[in-house]
Amino acid sequence: MKKVLFTMILVAVASFVLQSCAPTNPHLTEAKISMNRDDLQKAKKELEIVLEAQPENVEALYLAGYVHFKEETWNKMYDNFAKVKSLDPEYEKANIENMSLKAFGALRGSGINEKFNGAVQIVSSDPEKAEKLFQAALVDLELADNLKSDDFITKYIISMIYLQLGEKEKAENGFLNSLKYADVEQDKNNLVAAYINLSNIYTEKKDIDKAVEMLNKVLEFDPANKDALLQMAKHYESVEEYDKALPMYEKMLEGDPDNVDILFNQGIMFKKIGEIDNAIGNFEKIISIKPDDGEAVYFLAEFYGQKENYAKVIELLEPKFDSLSPEWQEKVRDSLQIGLVKVGRAKDAQKYMQK
Repeated sequence: MKKVLFTMILVAVASFVLQSCAPTNPHLTEAKISMNRDDLQKAKKELEIVLEAQPENVEALYLAGYVHFKEETWNKMYDNFAKVKSLDPEYEKANIENMSLKAFGALRGSGINEKFNGAVQIVSSDPEKAEKLFQAALVDLELADNLKSDDFITKYIISMIYLQLGEKEKAENGFLNSLKYADVEQDKNNLVAAYINLSNIYTEKKDIDKAVEMLNKVLEFDPANKDALLQMAKHYESVEEYDKALPMYEKMLEGDPDNVDILFNQGIMFKKIGEIDNAIGNFEKIISIKPDDGEAVYFLAEFYGQKENYAKVIELLEPKFDSLSPEWQEKVRDSLQIGLVKVGRAKDAQKYMQK
């Protein structure tokens, strides 16, 4: 009885040894030989035969991925390596990571430098061609993001493309996701731009609280950011919180004291809160910078009139009247006539009667 049992064990061991020494798939062997000879086409055909019969052959999948790496067919390389990782996460891990990183660099470079930047340059002159370039950049960059998913710039540019293509929800999600990977010092400018874009998206969606939250984030990183300051000022004006809007304008003017648009907006706000002298100061400065700005001339005359400083109204309007456009002549006509009458020049006022 013991002898029979011993014989059965020997048979089992012999069977295991025979299975362990099973010959390597000849097509896999041929693929390796072809790769050593740099005959990638032959290797690829042999590997296809192996994978058709054994779709989960990790070695064949890895070698096929390597062939695609050499041929720079990055999408197929990614697919093969993804299957390898799912079957055996440790198999040739270092080599796969190294090849994936090189592929990431190539895709990121072509996606941003060639396709995205190329599209930006022609988006106004040739929008149809630009859209095709944006789509091509998106293909490259989304694959790059799959290969290396922690790069802020890649995610940021993907979001910018979605924004350009009108896919606002994808852009919003993309910007929010990208922020997780930003380096505040290294990525500051693009980080600020991401928050500005999110603010614009939320403003368009009428989600004002989130829009303001994003603008406050911008001002955390860039306290002098004109776009954020202006949008915050307009928001506070819209809710009649002028005491909060005024410091925004002051901050903008610190860095750009001759900006007529900022001076104009701040001047109008001064008028709204009854600070006419400050409003006059702003508009006098605008006129000194842009003497023929009809709109500024009109408002300044109005403010002088409110202060009953009719001499100033005449001093401003009389020499400029003929050079104003018909639209602004019509708007300032009454102010000039009233001013002339008030200073005792009623006869001169008749010259400005509408014909």
